[in-house]
Amino acid sequence: MLIGNAYSTRYKRKEGSALTTLFVAGGSGFIGAAFVRHALSAGHQVWALCRSERSAVAMQALGAQPVMGDLLTQGAWQQHVANAEIVLHFAQPQTFGGRVGKDRALRYEADRLKMDQHLFGALRGSPVKHLIYVSGTSYYGQQDLPLKDETATPNPRGWGPYIQKAMAAVEQFRTAGIPIQIVFPSSVYGAGSWYAEILASLQAGKTQLMLAHRDPTMATVHVEDCARAILHLMQHGEPAGRYIICDDRPPKYSEIVQKSAEALGVPLKTRPVPLWLARILAGPVVTDAYDAHLSNARLRSTGFRFNFPTIEQGIPDAVNTWLAQSAPRGAETHAAD
Repeated sequence: MLIGNAYSTRYKRKEGSALTTLFVAGGSGFIGAAFVRHALSAGHQVWALCRSERSAVAMQALGAQPVMGDLLTQGAWQQHVANAEIVLHFAQPQTFGGRVGKDRALRYEADRLKMDQHLFGALRGSPVKHLIYVSGTSYYGQQDLPLKDETATPNPRGWGPYIQKAMAAVEQFRTAGIPIQIVFPSSVYGAGSWYAEILASLQAGKTQLMLAHRDPTMATVHVEDCARAILHLMQHGEPAGRYIICDDRPPKYSEIVQKSAEALGVPLKTRPVPLWLARILAGPVVTDAYDAHLSNARLRSTGFRFNFPTIEQGIPDAVNTWLAQSAPRGAETHAAD
């Protein structure tokens, strides 16, 4: 066993220091790992919940302290939650890869509720200052122009309908006295998750399937900006506030694919498919196309500034990072200018 019962002693705040003990659920995930890197760079102590030895090794390599456990199962990890000063909840069942039918979506809904209950349950009576709960903008779903902020009436689409019960439960925990800040990252792109699948497909020369007669508008954000924004809100956001994390300009899906092909330096081949066929191939949840015209005005009002405010700046960086990670050791690979 790599970790065993290590790290059961709470970190002590250094005199005169802003050092904070963070418990991060989902720290080895796409957004979570980026956040952990930024939090450690800022001088915070991080306990990262890990389900596997592989995740524990990855967290140790970053400088975090792994805590073995699974949100789906109660265990000793809950004591670390109770002892942390700030808790960040990135973890959720996987939403990308493969066909997504209603059965899979309902399993996601049930597992997410169970994960939340185990985490929140450990906080009752604890001295935690506040908890940052990471949701998703599919909860807001279809939003027409002009750009909408956090006060918009939710119109869930895609995974959104399967987040609603979890969001209702979060409000109950808030009422019970747990200080919860909710952040809503939009479609987070970078060298991983759903976007890496698109890049791999483009590099392999595969034809990209596009919905016929529909080119949805997607709210997007670069993974590094997303992680930086959450760290910023941890210190500068309202403890019980809601914040949408998205770029300045929501692009069309076709723009994302086109600019990705350009950054890779590969030709783009597309084929329109009718909605009924897309639902068969990818499942009804993934193909529930909607327009996410969302605003980052509240986030910007806290003083946060983006390094990649639009995909024009962000996609070349994400592609270069993905190419560097994908290249054989010793090889040099560059995206097209």
